[in-house]
Amino acid sequence: MRTTLCTATLLTLPIALGLTSCAAQKTLTITSEPPGASVRLGDNYIGETPVTVKFLHYGTQRLGLALTGYDRVERDMRISPPWYARFPIDFFSEVLLPIGWTDHRLVSLKLEPTPERIDAVELDFVRLRAEHFRNAGGIAPEDLPSRPAEQTGRIEAGPLRQR
Repeated sequence: MRTTLCTATLLTLPIALGLTSCAAQKTLTITSEPPGASVRLGDNYIGETPVTVKFLHYGTQRLGLALTGYDRVERDMRISPPWYARFPIDFFSEVLLPIGWTDHRLVSLKLEPTPERIDAVELDFVRLRAEHFRNAGGIAPEDLPSRPAEQTGRIEAGPLRQR
């Protein structure tokens, strides 16, 4: 009877330790300035900033943030394990003696506004109009070129006339 009790204890102890192992709560909070950016961690969309997610493994992850009107941010983010999660200490701290560690990480990124860009066709049009103004010698030119409406999708005003 005594050997049966010892055998049962030896069999249930590893099962009990296995069920309580990995008691560390690992979370990652990602914020941005301005808030509301879409966040991708690796290949997965995880939400909009500010967002908090649980993570399982330490190491390098690809972090991406995108928000309309701002430059996209793509970074390799390294999450280093704390002392109690390094081998061989992690075997004791998470399996044999699961204390319930918490590891909360914070990543804050500032998004830069996307500068307004002008395409080559628009730039040529602006240069052409500027040349007409320079050649007019101080008075508004009557033959000022206008942009075709089908090129911009907007209604264009007629040429500028002097009164």
